[in-house]
Amino acid sequence: MENAIDPALAHRFSCFQSLHAEQINILATRLEEVRLASGKILFRQGDPGDSICLLLSGKILIKLGAGTQDERTLAKLEAGAIFGEMGPLTDTARTATAMTDADSHLWRISASALHDALQHGEAWATSLLLATAQALGRRVAAMNEDLIKLSAELHRNAPEPQIRKAVAEIEQLRKRLMTEWTF
Repeated sequence: MENAIDPALAHRFSCFQSLHAEQINILATRLEEVRLASGKILFRQGDPGDSICLLLSGKILIKLGAGTQDERTLAKLEAGAIFGEMGPLTDTARTATAMTDADSHLWRISASALHDALQHGEAWATSLLLATAQALGRRVAAMNEDLIKLSAELHRNAPEPQIRKAVAEIEQLRKRLMTEWTF
């Protein structure tokens, strides 16, 4: 985006609330504006994870297996949501599909723009990275709790060898999620 943006728009995102006008103007140079009608696909599971999206207005559905019999909606996002962050941070493909559930207006930040901004110490990029790390940390903690509950439920409900094996595999996965950090 070449034009300055209204600071009130940037302040809709909690990670940008502490930014002043000059920092928001720097952010504006890194943004691509996107408008999509309801029912449109923003990106598909398996696509390159090449940008982070910030939802200004509208609704976005995050789906696994979109268009298949096994389709599941993981999240329904509204204005103020940041999504699509995993791919640019880990240089991996999209893990889900994002599609509009209403006419939507968003900003997209390319992975290269984010990495460049981080190298140049731009305040918005640091704020976004911290917010993303916190969100991912909350997701891992929630997943850990879910795995513990699932393991306990399986253990209580079926003492058969197959179930004991499944419980052991779930516990291995949980331990990997909590211990295999590479910093």
